Amino acid sequence: MKSLKIALFQTALLALAFGLFVSLPPSAVAADHRDAPTVDGIQEGDITDVYLFTDPNDSSRVVMIMNVNPFTVPAESGSYAFSPDLLYQFKIDNNGNARENLVIQITFDTTGQTQTATVVGPTRPRMTGARNVLVRDRHATVSGKFGTVFGDPNGVLAFAGLRDDPFVFDFAQFSRILNNTQDLFRQVGPFRGRPVHATGNSGVDSFGGFDVTSIAVSVPKSMIRGSSSRINMWATVSQRVSKSHVKVDPDHDGDDDGVFTQFERMGQQAFATVFIPKTMRDAENFEIPEHDVANYSALVPDALTIHDNDGTGNTIAARAGLLTTVGVTSLPNGAPLLLPADFKNTSKNLLRNALLPDVLRLDLDLPAEDQAIGQFGLQNGRRLDDPSIDILLQLVRQLSDLHFPAPLPGSGPIGSRNPLECSAFPACQDRRILVVLQGTDWIKPDSEITDITTEGNDRPFLTVFPYIATPHPVPGEPGTVGFPPQQ
Repeated sequence: MKSLKIALFQTALLALAFGLFVSLPPSAVAADHRDAPTVDGIQEGDITDVYLFTDPNDSSRVVMIMNVNPFTVPAESGSYAFSPDLLYQFKIDNNGNARENLVIQITFDTTGQTQTATVVGPTRPRMTGARNVLVRDRHATVSGKFGTVFGDPNGVLAFAGLRDDPFVFDFAQFSRILNNTQDLFRQVGPFRGRPVHATGNSGVDSFGGFDVTSIAVSVPKSMIRGSSSRINMWATVSQRVSKSHVKVDPDHDGDDDGVFTQFERMGQQAFATVFIPKTMRDAENFEIPEHDVANYSALVPDALTIHDNDGTGNTIAARAGLLTTVGVTSLPNGAPLLLPADFKNTSKNLLRNALLPDVLRLDLDLPAEDQAIGQFGLQNGRRLDDPSIDILLQLVRQLSDLHFPAPLPGSGPIGSRNPLECSAFPACQDRRILVVLQGTDWIKPDSEITDITTEGNDRPFLTVFPYIATPHPVPGEPGTVGFPPQQ
């Protein structure tokens, strides 16, 4: 009888502890693949992911990557390219005010894979914010054909072409959890989930087997360094407002600049997916980072601290204890804790500070392997092989303040707290919070779950620039995989 009571208690706690994730928007999609109404209709401008990291072969250089054209099908790979009507930009803030001090602008001369890319920058923009004009700097311009590496190995080096999609996430199971046909990423007791396979994993990468079109730029750190070693970077795509026959000259220098208006942007992985409701997604894409704190702070929950948030022992240590009691901090039922139980956070704004503004942050002087988890963004930059979804899931399950029913920690009055609501026992009000409980989507074998330096991509990354993996072959040729590969 005693063992039965313990089992029932743990089952109840398991159902209750499903409240460890933020409320996701009803139509959430993974990363930024087809993430908003406007970009859904402009696939050449739909940013799937953005990356920023120290060049692994040269610590004096930094690499920036943006990917567009989500779910590019290898069987029709020859039909995907960039749009000559769009302006692609990396924007760099090097003084900490979330406004770009430098830009790298990429344009294309025609449609199709015979196009030539022109990369200008890094250089100072002529207009900042959501409306931009082309910069003119012949000393900071390189150009090259689609699918080739071009530029100066000692200066600006660039690539624009077809690549494998490096994003990894079991989005199909994520959707099933939201739709109440599954409960967890992996089956635990009576809770529905994927079974463990003989390969030692249970997840299926929903983006495996698909390609993207990728823009990669490598520059010396000295070209982008500002008043400190820290930079913020985000990527944008903009549409031309005026037709080419209408002269637009906002800087009065006699040139026809053309004005471009931003309709897509991306910084940290999955921020919009997790925190921005679908109805607000276009507006967020049209916005600029310097407004993010004012616009979106209320959508991010308070963080737990070493202090009691509500008089019920609602601390980081108590959350770690609850997760451990439930049994989801050890294999095979869950990922180990990412942060120690005595993680010494004292600020309720830790998650807001890490997530807002929505930019990738990189300390140019930190070692390339230093993640700086939870202190300076979600991690220091974003490398191609960072398990970005697991990092986000594990941080949020340990740090989000939650309104639990008594007697659990977090069951006190809300008062001035900004917690996530999980007071309906035996489950939280929103099934979408089930996603975080195990801290992983189990894409990798269990033996690799604790390794936060790899995410389990379906193709090997290159050891030289542009580093992102080569595209998938036409189906039937050697190297063909399923869509997605069934692990």
